[in-house]
Amino acid sequence: MIEKSDDLWSQITTVASQVIGWCAQEILTIDTLTEQMLQEWRAIRVGEEQPSQSLLTRMALRICSCALCEAWRSDQPDICNHAFENLRRYLYRSLRNSSYAHTLWQDVFFTEDVLHEVLEELFVAVRQNPRAGPVDPASFLKYAQIAVLRHAHAYVQKSKQVRHLSLEDFEDYQQEQCTDIPAEKREHNPQRCAEHNELQQILKDAILTLRNRRYQQVLLYTYLAGMEEDELANLLGVSVQEVYMWRYRALQALRNKSEIIQVLQLYRE
Repeated sequence: MIEKSDDLWSQITTVASQVIGWCAQEILTIDTLTEQMLQEWRAIRVGEEQPSQSLLTRMALRICSCALCEAWRSDQPDICNHAFENLRRYLYRSLRNSSYAHTLWQDVFFTEDVLHEVLEELFVAVRQNPRAGPVDPASFLKYAQIAVLRHAHAYVQKSKQVRHLSLEDFEDYQQEQCTDIPAEKREHNPQRCAEHNELQQILKDAILTLRNRRYQQVLLYTYLAGMEEDELANLLGVSVQEVYMWRYRALQALRNKSEIIQVLQLYRE
């Protein structure tokens, strides 16, 4: 009989608490996981042998994986939400410990994009097929981890191919657009010209606070320079859908600056 005061109970509880923090918050309690781990250990224990930290961690991850898979497949919104919050936390940790970490963490939004894509993929999969995922629920965490690393690899490879436009490129393009405007259509009121230039600078400064260069490019070109989405997609070497996605996320990143959003919308009207 193992008492709660025993060293083994304390050791297992410590591991259970840590692993729940990684991937099973609001899904399993520490006591529940500890009891299940103890049962598994009793079944394989030889004599007075004590479990290693790595064995207990693997055991806890396997149990949490089963519980998380069940929550992911649940048709109850609250349980599903807990599953995705835990998945996001676990996959974020996986990315931090992966070989892609250095590249992804050069821009925090790269990581957000990868996580968004894989979580969306997992969400769509389980909505289309309630039994989606691995046959063995114990391998669910590994299944999700493989998915996020696959997305990270694709994202890193694609980022090498996408053309990055500098601020100088944008200013050159904007200047070309200005010179193409017929003289009779140009603004001749000095005060209005000054106000327009000042407003553009304020918007440009706000856009340049975004850490993701892709988001900067999309807002600068489609709003301030008036470039069409398909033209920008061709210039960057990406799909039009990606341009729309980046613009949406860029506006989300600026959502706390409502006055900036309102002015940007005026530029598109």
